[in-house]
Amino acid sequence: MISWVRRATHSCLFLILFFASCSLALAEQAPLMQQIERLDNDFKTLSAKFYRDSSSKTGKTSKKYSNVDLLLNNVNKLINAKQPVRAIQLLNSNIQTINENIDSKAVFEIIDILLDQNHWVLANSLFQTIQEEGDLSLLAPVKYSFARYHAQRNQWKQVVKLLDGIFSQLSDDNATYAYLLYGTALQHLKKHRLAVQSYEKISKKSKYYRYAQLNTAIANIRQGWWTDAQTRIDKLLKYSKKTNKDELTNRLYLILGYALLQREFYRDARDAFRHIGLNSQYTNRALLGIGLTATSQGDYIGGLNALTILKDKKTFDLSVDESYLLVPYVYEKLQQELTVNTSYTEAMNYYQRRIKELDNIISRKADLSKVSYSENTMSISVKNNNFDYSSQYPESFIKNFNRLNYFKNMSKASKLKNKISKLTSRYESVYQKIINDLAAQRKENLRSYLNQSRYGLARLYDNSKESSN
Repeated sequence: MISWVRRATHSCLFLILFFASCSLALAEQAPLMQQIERLDNDFKTLSAKFYRDSSSKTGKTSKKYSNVDLLLNNVNKLINAKQPVRAIQLLNSNIQTINENIDSKAVFEIIDILLDQNHWVLANSLFQTIQEEGDLSLLAPVKYSFARYHAQRNQWKQVVKLLDGIFSQLSDDNATYAYLLYGTALQHLKKHRLAVQSYEKISKKSKYYRYAQLNTAIANIRQGWWTDAQTRIDKLLKYSKKTNKDELTNRLYLILGYALLQREFYRDARDAFRHIGLNSQYTNRALLGIGLTATSQGDYIGGLNALTILKDKKTFDLSVDESYLLVPYVYEKLQQELTVNTSYTEAMNYYQRRIKELDNIISRKADLSKVSYSENTMSISVKNNNFDYSSQYPESFIKNFNRLNYFKNMSKASKLKNKISKLTSRYESVYQKIINDLAAQRKENLRSYLNQSRYGLARLYDNSKESSN
């Protein structure tokens, strides 16, 4: 959940290997985040207008209900039928009934639905009504809903403010998740010790326990407490299902592997990497880890095998890119001078080609319909290049962008449709900037690898001349 960086040193070869993704320079990131926040605010205004003025209402969605529970039941039916617009329109047409039952538990779920669809205006209006007219003891569940909303937007200070002091007023399951969310927010704000204190309040019986312990281990690593982190992960793995379908277990092994590699416990690190499933989202990073640990152990053939598998991958992520720089180093250790020469040349050609491909992505307007986003890995893929999106940008931006396209297709009023189109264009512009920034970061990595390949080849020539003399 929190990205961290490890550095592996091999002789004269220095590689910066990223556990998640390198962050943008603050001077570049801040303006983009400000633009995203402005777009989100404008989306809130537009969505309220869309739901209020859309001409796509039917007789069913304009039906009036006097019973708020019956209203919620029908709204849920529409949500389950993948008709969220009709569901929100139904809520809009029954605002009076909702306000008259403001202390009902059904209203909490209604607010959840509104926030999930980013209909902020109505959700916030209900929040204010509860604060002004409702039972103040019922505020906690609403604050909890809004905290989750802000977490999706990486607005961690708001998350902390909303959750502070309400844990005892939540249901057991919500309180447990609130502690996890509170700790995550504190961790993003670099308050690691306070974050750990929040995680410690999550029971072993909770379904969120492993996530809390994983985050605690990462917090320990960030503070240099390697032994504590390893002990915690080892305990977690004993209770894990140890199945390749369990990505949390795979992530535990990955973090453990790199923590052990950092401390030069190569055999144990290699064993940890081997436990990661072949179809896991962490497979490439595990292969890179095996390549590094095997090489560090002197098992150059084993390291070469893992790195060659990476090189043969058809997609491009940082692990695949790094493999091209490591392979010639391994051949050098095997004293295969001709192959070292060929491998460095291959690496240079590869990086030059990849840099041109990234230049094309940066210089040309991307076809956003062909840019895919994976909810599982929270990454985006652009022309077969995988970029870690979530480490820097909020998932809510992608959701809003997709909703705008949905709004445009649903809207029939030309004036409203024009407003949707204008906001969509602004979203497309910022989306393009995000893609360009992610591509530019990768390009900088590749430039570094290209320079290191050139240095490695030059060093090889110098050594050959010295030997011949």
